[in-house]
Amino acid sequence: MNKSFVYPKALALMVIMGSLISFSCRAQDRNGVSFSGGYSLPIGKFASKQFSNPEAGLAGEGFFGQLSYERRIGSWAGLRLTGSLNINQANSEPLIEQYSQFLPNPDTYTWQSEVTDWQLGAVLAGPVGYLSLGSVELEGHIQGGMVFAEAPGVTLNGVSSTGQNAVDARVPVASTRAFGYGAGAGVRFRLTDHLRFQLTGDWIGANAQLKDVPTYVKVGDLPPIEGSISPRRFVTVLNVGAGLAVIF
Repeated sequence: MNKSFVYPKALALMVIMGSLISFSCRAQDRNGVSFSGGYSLPIGKFASKQFSNPEAGLAGEGFFGQLSYERRIGSWAGLRLTGSLNINQANSEPLIEQYSQFLPNPDTYTWQSEVTDWQLGAVLAGPVGYLSLGSVELEGHIQGGMVFAEAPGVTLNGVSSTGQNAVDARVPVASTRAFGYGAGAGVRFRLTDHLRFQLTGDWIGANAQLKDVPTYVKVGDLPPIEGSISPRRFVTVLNVGAGLAVIF
């Protein structure tokens, strides 16, 4: 996993949020910092396992962490800045099925695979609305910003019981970024004057293109086939989790 791709963005986000929090404290306005984490589910074509679909993401379930800063500009509205990180599994079975179609005696093959995870980082900002119901508060938000995607690297090795036509296939990790969108809602329960427990749900999506990703396939004693692809992926996830919010 290429941590150097997403982590500098997370550090920059922390610096920005720290500056905003410091300014807000001096202004003595009502602000909030919240953290949530939980289950991440890919949706749409991002979750498709059909390798024949050129936009299939082959993504599986995973987990997420999210940090948000909110600045109220009234009792019912405000602005929200969010940084999030998703890690979702990738499914190699459709790739194995695709390669097997071109092999003699595919039933004789035993496969070993190494697949890294999908990694999605997002920095989003937008308006947020609030509805207070006593000790319970509802919030909803829409956002836009940058989504940073790291597509999984795949290594497949297939060995036939006949001892012939061994398969070696590789696709490296690839990274890209694109403008993305987000929308979500939460329910907050008052624990103290400054602390809330929250349940959250967020949708994040971006139309991202990976450019010039090298591919390598070698079957038996035949010369390797090398090339490059530039697939487009509409990465979309639904994050459902829980966490805490601090109001100050």
